[in-house]
Amino acid sequence: MNPRPLTMAPVQREMLREFERLHEEWRTASEAADAIECAALRAEREEVDRLVEFRRVAERAHREAMRLLRERPI
Repeated sequence: MNPRPLTMAPVQREMLREFERLHEEWRTASEAADAIECAALRAEREEVDRLVEFRRVAERAHREAMRLLRERPI
């Protein structure tokens, strides 16, 4: 075990600070993108649910119309 604290040259410290700044910028932007993506997927899911419901209604009406036509041809 090394009892001495780790020393860094000024150039290395500056590089580490820049890395930490960029990493924080990346993390913040990533979290914002994730939140937007989540909201978009939720909205898309709601639209898909609406689409499926309209398709069900349309299919039900079509089946009923065809049944009616079979039972009482024009």
